Amino acid sequence: MKKLSLNGKWQFRRLDDGKWLDADVPGDVYSDLIASEEIEDPYYGDNELDLQWVGKSDWVYKKIFEIPEDFLDSERQILNCEGLDTVAEVIVNGKKIGKTKNMHRRYEFDLSKALDPGKNEIKVKFKSPVKYGQERKEEYGSEVPLIRYKIDQPGRNFIRKAQCHYGWDWGPCFPTLGIWKNIELLSYSSPRIRYTVTSQDHRDGKVELKVRVGLDTPEAGEYELAVSIAGKKAAKKVNLQEGENEPEIQIKIKNPNLWWPVGYGEQNLYEMEVSIADGEEEDRATKKIGFRELELVREPDEEGESFSFRVNGVPIYAKGANWIPADSFYGRMSQKRYESLLESALEANMNMIRVWGGGIYELEDFYQFCDENGILVWQDFMFSCALYPANEEFLENVGKEVKYQVRRLSDHPSIALWCGNNENEEFVEEWLEGVDEEKVEDLKKDYKKLISTIRGAVEKGNPSGNFWPSSPSSDGKSIPTDPSIGDSHYWEVWHGGEPFSDYLTVKPRFASEFGYQSFPPVRTLKTVMEDEDLNPTSPLMEHHQRHEDGNTLITGRMADNFRYPFSFEDFVYLSQIQQGLAMKTAIEHWRRLKPHCMGALYWQLNDIWPAASWSSIEYLGKWKALQYMAKRFFAPVLVSTMENEDRLEVWLTSDLNEEVKCKAIVEAFELEGERLSKKSLDARLNSLESKKIGEFKTSEILSDTPAEETIVRVRYEGPGESYSNFHFFEPFKSLNLPEPELKVNVEEDGIEIETQKAALFVGLDSGSIPGTFSDNYFHMAPGETRTIEFTPRDDNTENLKEELKVKHLKYTY
Repeated sequence: MKKLSLNGKWQFRRLDDGKWLDADVPGDVYSDLIASEEIEDPYYGDNELDLQWVGKSDWVYKKIFEIPEDFLDSERQILNCEGLDTVAEVIVNGKKIGKTKNMHRRYEFDLSKALDPGKNEIKVKFKSPVKYGQERKEEYGSEVPLIRYKIDQPGRNFIRKAQCHYGWDWGPCFPTLGIWKNIELLSYSSPRIRYTVTSQDHRDGKVELKVRVGLDTPEAGEYELAVSIAGKKAAKKVNLQEGENEPEIQIKIKNPNLWWPVGYGEQNLYEMEVSIADGEEEDRATKKIGFRELELVREPDEEGESFSFRVNGVPIYAKGANWIPADSFYGRMSQKRYESLLESALEANMNMIRVWGGGIYELEDFYQFCDENGILVWQDFMFSCALYPANEEFLENVGKEVKYQVRRLSDHPSIALWCGNNENEEFVEEWLEGVDEEKVEDLKKDYKKLISTIRGAVEKGNPSGNFWPSSPSSDGKSIPTDPSIGDSHYWEVWHGGEPFSDYLTVKPRFASEFGYQSFPPVRTLKTVMEDEDLNPTSPLMEHHQRHEDGNTLITGRMADNFRYPFSFEDFVYLSQIQQGLAMKTAIEHWRRLKPHCMGALYWQLNDIWPAASWSSIEYLGKWKALQYMAKRFFAPVLVSTMENEDRLEVWLTSDLNEEVKCKAIVEAFELEGERLSKKSLDARLNSLESKKIGEFKTSEILSDTPAEETIVRVRYEGPGESYSNFHFFEPFKSLNLPEPELKVNVEEDGIEIETQKAALFVGLDSGSIPGTFSDNYFHMAPGETRTIEFTPRDDNTENLKEELKVKHLKYTY
């Protein structure tokens, strides 16, 4: 088979208007307009409002290419479009060869009557996604409800495109279009492998691997199909009809090394090669797969029904976050950015990422990294916060989308779950107050048609995969938000304005979404606004805040937790600490509930643009306080505390798949420096266990010292990574904090920090040098010395000593 890539330099312009400009493929129209200096940075200021014309316009891309002399000698010539965004018409040498209407599908078009020897021209005409969505909405004839956002465009639920491109409560409104994935020409006369999909049957240490092979066959006949893996090979003769075929071949592997999530074992991957040959020509396809058994466990119990993942027979506590598109413009994305974000998740002891259903099915780089590093993937299908049309054309389009994505992704060992959508079940069951009852029933029927279409395509394409209808969901056994069944989204603390302690009243089986907002660093904000805009209520700051009450909620809660800061920079610092404390309160509690609760995925890992949001890693890649706190509260062994009336409980939670003999050391100090008490608790934890190992009367720990003048440190001693934890009996604003007078020395082997008095939320900032610290935003007990390592992103620490800033809570007031 011959291939000719059409990636690279193209030209583009508004349809029938303007001069041709240079474009890069893969990419998007906004990135091309920026590179051509036709528009300024869309993220800067309120440029977003002035650039809505881009998504409302029709565009055309073109390229002149030359094909080799022998390219037309084969039986078939195909144009393979991995991703066109979204509604497009493809024209080759003036001939219309096909149309597209789904950015989440691969399209193949027959070029046998369109190509010429030598030079050829291809054009791709893109219709405005805004106009298309609005037209389909008007044609549909009945209202299909959806959530609207602060700045958005209508009709997103009528087009199969990333829903967040139309605006969200954390992101801007930029309805993109363009050739966003690879595009290439294929020429062949013998069968071509279009896809391979495997299934595994594990028994007594042996694995029977079944491989379904999707073929496009130009000529009927007998061919040899073969598969090779782990030093074994199987082959057989197959009779193929002209056109599409899907033969199956089996191979048995004895005692393969299994694939495990990070923290539970190695990520063993095997290269599988599939070939189809006719004696003269052969096509081969290779991919890496992992041998593993992965179950979604749902077992009735006294409190409802469990919801957890089991890999190779071992229960996994899912620790992680939700993933959104890392940029509005996919032309800006790179393998390096993917790796940086996912490496950050690994460093924070995460083992699961939920790919949220309002963005895109991610690129291969994403899933490959997860496979190689043991990050489980909860994969939503791309439907979110809306109901959708249920006409035949729309559902057929959806069916093909799901069929393609399941074939593309199901062999990644990291894929743990297929989930039908984000919050649509909750929408149709609980968010339609005031809508006519008959209309509600019709909408429920339409929703069931959509879910049936998705479920059917998953079950056919990946029968051994795990499917869950929506998030959150009870799978029809109760209301979608019932915490005793299925997965839960808990938003009463953020949206409802409840105190952080409200998390302690909630007992989910699996918390798949919950969060709290903070601001990104001032340095990041300065890339999109001027100094005079650096105020929580300035017009531009509120423009970049996409939650209607976001800045008010952050500011109001800050007054409950902290003394109000001197400067905006300190306000940003406290907003990040506040966010981290919210998530720490929830996740430590839910880890203590193990095995009742078996997962906590906070909202959200990353940002789509520079703005206040729920992210723990801001747009430019800098870790917020939450990311560092996540590294501690997601540690393999968690030591934590709980107040219970006049007692302080001490808990240990282990994700180690072995029995642990250990101890916890509880120390109380005056903030000024004197140690008040020291207690030790011996413990033995079973494999993967969480339990209370002891408790003390508060008076026994603090003696007669006022609570507002004390700090309690709890340390774990035993196998596995863990971090000290701290307990305070009063709000931070009530503490009588002394000036700690930190001593900081930057040496080759790290940053040494020493204090004689309690120092809270010690925060290190590397200035213009990108990188991460081994720990940050931590407490220091009186008399403590710590050495913190800094890992630069580009191996340059030459000016770290000059750029390093260190602050702490007392510094802010």
